[in-house]
Amino acid sequence: MSYPEAYWAYPQVRTMIMSKSRPPKTRIRLLLTGLLALFLMIAIIPRAQTVYDLKQQKNQLELQKARLSEENSRLQEAMLEANSPETVERIAREELGLVKKGETIIIPVLSE
Repeated sequence: MSYPEAYWAYPQVRTMIMSKSRPPKTRIRLLLTGLLALFLMIAIIPRAQTVYDLKQQKNQLELQKARLSEENSRLQEAMLEANSPETVERIAREELGLVKKGETIIIPVLSE
């Protein structure tokens, strides 16, 4: 390895080359880069946690939406069935004791 002439003439240059120390500007750049990296980590990590939490909440809400959609479909079918003439007639006869015109109601007598 060949050294420049300044290496032999100036001991402080030799010391700087041998110790591989960085000039002050490089140290400042390194310090600023480290501070910037630290700032970005402090700023980004909480945001990443928020994004993760929101994705989890979104997944839970989508599952809840699917369950509620199924229940809604089932209830709509039950409502259509309940509004059918046959169901209305059955409820009127069984629960309300109503009869059609011309029909005779027969009430069973319980003997004791």
